Amino acid sequence: MLKDFISEVKRGSIARNNRYAVIFTPPARENPGALRKLLLFCDQIQLPGVNYSTVQNRTFGEFRETPYEKLFDNLSMSFYVDNDMKVKSLFDDWIGIIQNPKTRTFSYYNDYISKMTIEVQDLQNKTRYEMTLWECYPKNIGSIQLDYANKDFMKMQVTMQYKYWTATTISPLADGQKIPTNFIDKLTQNFTGFQEKLNGVIGERAGNFVTGALGSAIVTKLPGLLRF
Repeated sequence: MLKDFISEVKRGSIARNNRYAVIFTPPARENPGALRKLLLFCDQIQLPGVNYSTVQNRTFGEFRETPYEKLFDNLSMSFYVDNDMKVKSLFDDWIGIIQNPKTRTFSYYNDYISKMTIEVQDLQNKTRYEMTLWECYPKNIGSIQLDYANKDFMKMQVTMQYKYWTATTISPLADGQKIPTNFIDKLTQNFTGFQEKLNGVIGERAGNFVTGALGSAIVTKLPGLLRF
């Protein structure tokens, strides 16, 4: 068992904390260069957790903890700040969309929310896990300490609020495309249902031959079919 574990580790079977990518588009109108810099300068982020609020319930015997509400953890992000302060300005503009700094009125909810995607990658930079956070907006922009005696890089902390997240495991293809793992299951189910109908019409042997040939043809052309 120990040899197998060491072999798997050497093959890169354990995910790394530093292999990730962050993708989102703020509602503020920013040029592509500023947005690209924002995504590149994100040096820390979490895959947020989830938990349930429970209540004790007893019908007979011992208490059981019964869930009644799903709670998602807040998302904390850390960014390096560039010399042009574009990273800081982008979130300042986003905050300004949530509440007008002059009139003090709040905007409609749909006007300031966005979708965010966190991709976890392997050592070959292929995405293996993808988490999507829905209805995101910045809840807190942390203060930045300025200090004559401190020569470190400027960093900014941002806490994002969101409604919920969804996640999927992804199997990378040879040419860099991505295919959700449940796609294969759906494809198999479709072939199975098609084979059952075909077998009932022209016989089991003919059905097996036709569906087998069709399956081989589709699997051969799978990379081309997945370009959507």
